[in-house]
Order: sequence, then C-alpha cells, then structure tokens
Amino acid sequence: MNFQQFSPSERRLIAIFATIVAVLLNVIVVRFFMTNRAQIAELARQKSAQIESLDALSAQSEVWDQRAKWLQKLQPKLESEAAAGNTLLTFLKEAASKHGITLSKQQLASARNETGATAIPVQFELKGNWKGFCGFLIDLQAPDRFLVVQQARLKVDSTDATVMQGDFTIAKWFAPR
Repeated sequence: MNFQQFSPSERRLIAIFATIVAVLLNVIVVRFFMTNRAQIAELARQKSAQIESLDALSAQSEVWDQRAKWLQKLQPKLESEAAAGNTLLTFLKEAASKHGITLSKQQLASARNETGATAIPVQFELKGNWKGFCGFLIDLQAPDRFLVVQQARLKVDSTDATVMQGDFTIAKWFAPR
C-alpha cells in the first residue's frame, strides 16, 4: 500500500499517530538511559567512597598492626567457661558493692562465639542510686578489661524515685581459640 493512496485526512492521522509513537519511544528510551545513568553514577560514588576508606585504612595500617599486637598480648584466653563466668560475676559484685548498689538475680548465660572471640555473658539486676550506677559503669570501662554492656534497661523504682533499677547483660570477651 502506498502512502499517496490515502486521503489527506488519513495521511494527517497517520502522521500524528507516527509522531506520538516516536515521542513515546523516545521518552521510554530516554527514561531507561537516565535511570541507568543515575544507577551507574550512584555505584561510582559508592565505589569511590569505598576506595577512599580503604586508602585511609591502608594509610593507618601501622596503627592497626599495633592494635592487633596489643589485643593479642592482653586479651585473656578462655580456659574454662564456668570459671570465667564466676570470675566475672565476682568482679561485678565487688564493683557494685563498692558503689553501694545491690546486685541480684544473677545468672550465667551460655557462651557465644562472636567474630572469632568468645563472649561469656552474665545477666543480673542492679538497684541503687544514680551516683552508684554511674560509678559502677565507669569502673567497668577500662581498655584491658574486655567487658561489653550488651543490654541495659534502666527504670526508676516505683516505690522510691531516688532509686534506680536496671537489668543488665554484661559479657567478657576472650581471645579466639
């Protein structure tokens, strides 16, 4: 069929339809390429940020090597899970009594291997004043103790507003075997 055989109104209708189809195809193609361009640009930003962070880490490799050596030298090795849990519990009781807070409902939880290291957690409740709580938590924080507060829930005692209660899970981390 020849285009010239159509009447002028049919040719105009075909031209309008062809123009609409061409515009729609262009919109679809342009949208596809713009979306892909945005995804590629985001991926490039992520990769460049990753490269920058890796460069920063490699520039500080000496510091990380020193930290790894310090960690290997000072982090204790796990001999017995029960003994480690009891030692941690004794330490926590002494620290609590030193600050005038009471430790109760203590329970040794099962050991967990996390990122190669072994965590020995102890769950307990504390009761005392704010000052005692703060002193207790400060005593826990020392670089060579390897203690981690895994969970802490604090609330004001319902009978006395000056007394705090807390449910804690504190773990001691031991070196990988």
